[in-house]
Amino acid sequence: MIHLSEVLGLAVLSAARAPLGRVEDLAVDSSSGCVARLVARGPAGPWWVPWSQVQALSPEKRKVVLAGDAAPAELPADSLAGESETLSLRREVLDRQIIDIHGRKVVRVNDVVLEPADGRLCLRLVEVGLAGAVRRLLAGLVAPRLVRRLTAGLAQRGIPWDYVGLVDPRSATIRLKVHQNLARLHPADLADIIEDLGRVERQAIVRSLDTETAAQALAETTPSVQAALVEAIQVETAADILEEMPPDEAADILGDLPAERSEAVLGAMQQEDARDLRELLNFSEDSAGGLMTTEYFHATAGWSVGETLEALRRLDLDDGLDEVPVTTPEGQLVGLATLINLLRTPPDQPVTAALRRETPAVEATASFKEVLGWFEKYHRRVLAVTDEYGRLVGVIDAEDVMRRLVAKA
Repeated sequence: MIHLSEVLGLAVLSAARAPLGRVEDLAVDSSSGCVARLVARGPAGPWWVPWSQVQALSPEKRKVVLAGDAAPAELPADSLAGESETLSLRREVLDRQIIDIHGRKVVRVNDVVLEPADGRLCLRLVEVGLAGAVRRLLAGLVAPRLVRRLTAGLAQRGIPWDYVGLVDPRSATIRLKVHQNLARLHPADLADIIEDLGRVERQAIVRSLDTETAAQALAETTPSVQAALVEAIQVETAADILEEMPPDEAADILGDLPAERSEAVLGAMQQEDARDLRELLNFSEDSAGGLMTTEYFHATAGWSVGETLEALRRLDLDDGLDEVPVTTPEGQLVGLATLINLLRTPPDQPVTAALRRETPAVEATASFKEVLGWFEKYHRRVLAVTDEYGRLVGVIDAEDVMRRLVAKA
C-alpha cells in the first residue's frame, strides 16, 4: 500500500534521471478509482503526465521516474485536475469533510491509501484516524519506513472508498454510488450527516436525493437547518420537498422563513397543498392549529368495522396509525376508534362500536398548554382538533407535542 502523504513532494526525474520537479497531486479517474495523471510542479509551473508514462514510483527512495517516452504537458495554473472526470486527491480529498456512509457520520480525511495493481495505482481507503494525521505531520521529514513503524501502534482507521461520500465543492454534485447509499440510510442518520456538513455541502446533498428521501431527512433536522436549507435551494425544489412533508411540519418551516421567501415557495406548490399550508400559517405555532396536521385518515359513521379496516389496508402510510377519527357525513366529529378496538370488534359491526368511551377534542385556537394537558390527562396518542362547530379540522399526534417540547427546551 502507498499513502498519498508519501507521494506528495517526491522528486520527479526523467528517464535520464534529470530533475523535472516535484509531485504536487494525483488525479484519479472518477469511474475506475485509479490514478489517471501525475501532476507535478517544475521551475516553469505545473505540468502533468498520464500515469501510463510513469515508470517507477518509490516513496522509500523519494523519487518518481518517468518513462522514456514521457511527454509532460503544461497545466494551466488555475486547474490542477486535467478533466472534469478526474478527482484531485490533494486538492479535493485530503483534509476535506467526507460522508462515511458505513459509519453514518461526517469525518475529515487525514490521508489516502492507494494500492498498486497491474501497473495501475488505485484508491482503496481514506484514513481518518490518528495514524493518518501523524503520517501527514511527519511526511517529508522522516523516512517512510520509520514513519510506518512510528504509526503502527496508533489508531488505524480507514474507510473503504466505496463507503465514502465526497461532495465536490466546485460542481456541488455527489457521486452516483454515494447518492444511492445515502438514500438507503435512515432519515435520522441522514439528518445527522446533513447537520454536520457546511452550507454548500448541505445543499448538494439535498439536491442529490429524491424528493421523498429529502423530505424525510429534512423533517429530522433542527428548525434552523430546515429554514436555512429551504431558503437556499431553488424555489421549485423547496416546494416539491415541502409537498412531501406532513402539512404541520411544512408549515413550521415556512413560518421560520422570511415572508417573501415563504410566499415564493407557496406560489410554486400545488394549489391544494398551498391552500392547506396557508390555513395552518394563520395559527400560532403554539396553538392546536399550529400543531395539527390536516392530512389524516378518517372513517364515516355509517361504515362497518370491516369497511374501515379494508380502507386502512389500501392506505400508503409511512408511519403508524394508532387511532381513527370517525365523523358524520357532514364532518362532525363522532369519536376516535383505536386500532385494537377495530381488530377486536366483529367486521359486520358499525365502526362506532369501536369508539373510545371518551373523545377529548380541542378547538384549533386552544393553547399548547391546554393541548399538553389533554395528552397528560388521558395518556393519548392522538388528539382531535375541531372548529367552533365541532367539525374535525385536524389531528395532533403525540410526536408533534414531543417535537414542540424539545424545541422549547
